Amino acid sequence: MNLLRRILYKWIFRSLANQLLVTYLLVITIALVVVTLWALVAIRKESLTDLEHTMEVEAVNLSLEIDNDLVLDSPLSHQRIQAAVERLSSRLGYSFVVVDKDGRVLADSQPIVQKENLSNEQEINEALAGVVSKSTRSEPESNQNMFYVATPVRSMGETTGVIRVGVQLTQIEQRLQKDLIVFLEIILATGVITVFISLLLARRVTRPVREMSALAKQISISGDFSAFLPMHRKDEIGELCLSFNQMIGRLREQERVRQEFISNASHELKTPTMAIGSVVEALQAGAAEDPKLRHQFLGSLERLVERQTSLIQDLLDISKLDSGLDSNWQEEVNVVQLVNESVEQLRPQADKKELTVSTQITQDGLGGGELIVLGNASQLQRAIVNILQNAINYTPAGGSVTISVRPVRGERLEIKFQDTGVGIDPADLPHIYDRFYRADKARTRETGGTGLGLAIVREIIARHHGTLDVESQVGKGSTFTVQLALRQTGSQE
Repeated sequence: MNLLRRILYKWIFRSLANQLLVTYLLVITIALVVVTLWALVAIRKESLTDLEHTMEVEAVNLSLEIDNDLVLDSPLSHQRIQAAVERLSSRLGYSFVVVDKDGRVLADSQPIVQKENLSNEQEINEALAGVVSKSTRSEPESNQNMFYVATPVRSMGETTGVIRVGVQLTQIEQRLQKDLIVFLEIILATGVITVFISLLLARRVTRPVREMSALAKQISISGDFSAFLPMHRKDEIGELCLSFNQMIGRLREQERVRQEFISNASHELKTPTMAIGSVVEALQAGAAEDPKLRHQFLGSLERLVERQTSLIQDLLDISKLDSGLDSNWQEEVNVVQLVNESVEQLRPQADKKELTVSTQITQDGLGGGELIVLGNASQLQRAIVNILQNAINYTPAGGSVTISVRPVRGERLEIKFQDTGVGIDPADLPHIYDRFYRADKARTRETGGTGLGLAIVREIIARHHGTLDVESQVGKGSTFTVQLALRQTGSQE
């Protein structure tokens, strides 16, 4: 028994289709059993009601035939009553008993029963009182369950006797048994049909799930994101398939970006590494003996190492942003202080190119409060430095870079970086935030850029739930605008 139970349990939970099939069968079976029980009870009740009405009608018909003989109360009239009772009983199959107003038996269709007075029986007593009565009981003489209906016979406004009609309940029980057999046949036929329909429905419902499972297994084994689920339906299962396909599309795009990132990172790391190797080989070949060449090669080596260090730092930063390793993104950050520190950090580069770097701070409408945002101070400073460094790198000597900070409607903080640089070609604008993308590769390498600066900026601003926009005209300069949620220190008190 335990083995059978384990096998059945394993079969049911082996697949969703089997679970749906068993669920359908249980629901249908329970519903049919409940309906069957209700129908049998209703049929029995209706049968008794119909039978009672029929017996009452036959009793009334008999009373119309024998009412005069009841009044006469003579041996001859008793014979006529007995003949009428036997005739009606043989025709209908019911038992008839006629008693007078004192309960004495005048005629009985079953002469085996030897009772002279029935006034102590419930239905006879109630009928003698003038009401139609019914009762159900087991008769010890015949060992049968009987159903009786007793009807008073009235003449001249008085009850002159009672006619009791009886029938064996086995007739009703036999009818109920036949009905039960019919219902069982219906349940069996419905069960077979249900199994067939349930199998079809279960397979139809679970087919997309099986396809989804097979595709997920295929992707986990091969890593191939090229396949998609077929879309056959528009219901919840169809929505699930659509979401699964969208997830595959996202994974495929992420895999493409990952592979492209690895390829670009490898290339970017390889280039300065090879250059460093070439410089070292030149120094080993004898360039170190020449003071002028040695100074030149050591300078090149220093720049290459700085570039390598900058690239590795950018890779580490963007990896940290992707993984969310920075835990504190809810500290209070004084943006004005960050801007001033960033400007001072890059001022030597600006002075070297004779650039004018200026800041414009506006705090109108804050009631003397400071420009505070919630976020990560070091990451925000990294974003400001990256944008500002790009502006310095791409602005020719003698140009200007302006950083303006102001609140917008008291809810947002706007940081705008304006330069008079070379500008960005409209064709390059959609790609400037792509990792390792360079609008002018030659100039970027000269200035030491890694192609990750603006990608890092975008990630940082997105982490702060801010926005980053750019406007640019070739030959006139670019304007980068950052907006962050503003939090005034005065509002926290």
